[in-house]
Order: sequence, then C-alpha cells, then structure tokens
Amino acid sequence: MRFYQLMEFRSTADDAVADVHRFRDLMGDETTARRATVCVDRDDPGLIVQIVEFDSYEEAMANSEHETTQDEAAKVEESSGGVAFRNLDVVEVVDI
Repeated sequence: MRFYQLMEFRSTADDAVADVHRFRDLMGDETTARRATVCVDRDDPGLIVQIVEFDSYEEAMANSEHETTQDEAAKVEESSGGVAFRNLDVVEVVDI
C-alpha cells in the first residue's frame, strides 16, 4: 500500500527545497522515497509542509532508519525548532 509521510516545520521555502535536494544527493540510490513535494502554507509563509511518497510503510521505515536520514532529520529538527510528522496510508488516489 502506498504511504505518504507529511512533515510540518518552520523554515523558508528556499531552505526547505535546498534540504530536499541535498538529501536526494546524499542518499542517491539508497533512498526508498519516490517523490518529495515541498509546500508553503499560504496563510503562514514560515510553515513548510513536506510530503514524501513511498511505495509502502515498510519502505518509509527503512528509509527513516538510514544513517543519512537520521543525520538530516536531526539538522532539520534543530534548525526548525521541531518537526510534526503525519504517517498516512494511501487508501486511494483519484484523478479529477
């Protein structure tokens, strides 16, 4: 079952995008993430919502346990003052 992990934290759009690109470059073929989408809350521009897509919960957990993921997550946690996670099983995606 497809799985999305939402991360909410305080940052700038430029820094959040740079962090995603750095993570991709550091992980290379070792990541199990399929796509990352960086969003800015229109009503609160300092609030970043990052959506990371995985093929399954198990793939997401394997990615989370990777040393590089742990290191990068600690950096984001420190620079943003905290990250809220939402772990979502995808029930269905409907093209409208």
